[in-house]
Amino acid sequence: MANDVKMFTVDKFLGLNESVDGETELKMGESSNMKNFQITDGFNLKLRPGVTRLDYEQERTPAPILRSWAGYLGDNEYFLICDFQNGQDNLWMYEIDRSQADEHRLVCHQVGALGLTSQTDPMIKIFPFSGKLYVISRVNTVYYENGTFVEETPYVPLVITGAAPSGGGTTFENLNLLSAYRRVEYSADGENTVFTLPSEAESISKVLVDNVDTTSGGRFNASAHTFTFTSVPAKGVSNVEITYSISSEKAESNRMQILRCTLAEAYNGPSDTRLFVAGDGTNRCYYSGVTQSGETPATYFPAMNEIAVDMSGSSITGLVRHYSRLLVFKPEGTYTISYEASTLTDGTTIGSFRLYPANRDIGNEVSGQVQTVNNYPRTITRNGIYEWRITSSFYRDERYAKRISDKVENTLKKADIQKIIACDDSYNKTYYLFLNDYYGTVLVNRYDLNREGVWCIYRGDMLTNVQQALIFGGRMVFIRDKEAFFFSESSHMDSSEEPGGESTQIQAVWESGYMAFGADFRRKYSSHIYVSITPVGNSRLTITAETDRRENYMEKTISRDVFSFADLNFNTFGFSVNSAPDIKRIRLKVKKFTYYKLIFRVDEPGAQAIVLGFDQQVRFSSMVK
Repeated sequence: MANDVKMFTVDKFLGLNESVDGETELKMGESSNMKNFQITDGFNLKLRPGVTRLDYEQERTPAPILRSWAGYLGDNEYFLICDFQNGQDNLWMYEIDRSQADEHRLVCHQVGALGLTSQTDPMIKIFPFSGKLYVISRVNTVYYENGTFVEETPYVPLVITGAAPSGGGTTFENLNLLSAYRRVEYSADGENTVFTLPSEAESISKVLVDNVDTTSGGRFNASAHTFTFTSVPAKGVSNVEITYSISSEKAESNRMQILRCTLAEAYNGPSDTRLFVAGDGTNRCYYSGVTQSGETPATYFPAMNEIAVDMSGSSITGLVRHYSRLLVFKPEGTYTISYEASTLTDGTTIGSFRLYPANRDIGNEVSGQVQTVNNYPRTITRNGIYEWRITSSFYRDERYAKRISDKVENTLKKADIQKIIACDDSYNKTYYLFLNDYYGTVLVNRYDLNREGVWCIYRGDMLTNVQQALIFGGRMVFIRDKEAFFFSESSHMDSSEEPGGESTQIQAVWESGYMAFGADFRRKYSSHIYVSITPVGNSRLTITAETDRRENYMEKTISRDVFSFADLNFNTFGFSVNSAPDIKRIRLKVKKFTYYKLIFRVDEPGAQAIVLGFDQQVRFSSMVK
């Protein structure tokens, strides 16, 4: 009994667990410290992929990227970059070059511009709506459709209809916050030449009489707010239409209500026919309207089409359409907006939007970083990452929010959450959180591997200062200043930021918790570890240990290459082409320990490793004194 020998096996690596209860509470296969290793679909341990620059046609000279977007328009997938160089902006629309064997190369499909002449707060928003891709900036709005960029003028509403030449009439459409122009429709009496406009009118842009442009056939009096025709318009019903503009100061104030909004989401109950925007620093959510002809353009935001979310003045930080509701997140709470039928006093039934609370304590503190992961929205707070497991019933229930970040709590607490960039790679079932700290830390969650998912940490200089992350071509692409990058499984190094620069090696470490092997009251001896690896090009793995008695033990390095011209290394030249798993027997003598920590490292330039598991022989000795 005093010298019994047992074999302990780990055939599944379960990711990182920064347990608040200490490293002795970890499961076999969990790691107390894991950097730059990933967990594969088969729960194997593998060096993370390297960072590679996106390869696109050379007509785009690297320049500061203001905003980007990736997604589908119809059946085609596009990647849009808005950058700034030589004093003006450029819009680059790319597609994957399917004619090339390497589908990482992009071909430019179309080039456009917004008309920006300054990078100062351009307020650029990019979003798909009604089959078009809209790009809205502080100075202009364009959309991409049918292979070209088209400039779009904000919708001009008909604010008054049935007016007499002297004024009056019936209020019809609400004014458009995005436009300085309004229309008034008159019924000419065949006698008067003077037509009175609203007192806000400061200039005239167009006059139509029986749909004929007669703007030059009259004179506008700005002080009296009247337009005088040189000849009397013919008598008719709603046959005169005058378009006027308001003061530039008031128009700019109205526009800024919408342009300051950083969030956009399509929603209208069971359909996506209206655009909701928020994130202007207030608790208000604005939504687009329906025009006279029944259309719902992205450039018509009627005054009064707004919802005040809660009485607190804190800003809205997230909008996500979920089932038939719109989830609205604030730093201190979560709400839902529903589209419902309302009956007016005259019996008329109209559609309206209603607000309901979902959680009064937990919300989202990082604006614009709410991601829908496996159909559940995820939000970021100082207390952790929450997954909103809301059902379609949407009754208020505090159990909707489930914290999923306990295993990376220590790393997350050290982060400046306002710098976090989140991205969900639904193709590979992986959720990324770029912390943008000094070390270039990225929290990586493989949420499909088990019920709770597994966490990893990536680090590298190329993972700092990330501005945006999105999904394109079945992979996650992230933006750093002037360039776009992605993780490539074919690369074992991080590419340089500058074209032609030197690549950086990826250094990885995996440490188990302090393992007591089921008997923390006994001394133990271990001299052999059997490590199972998959042969890959330039495979190198360093193995060592740490115990409660010593921090440093001998390091052992194992290798098992498969011949490949791509990974040819003359220092370990060989012609083995057998890719079957290989088990290496490691002699690592460790005596009289109570707790044992196993350590794997990859630290040679260009080296990689795939670890399938390990078996450790442990001999039990006397009781701890």
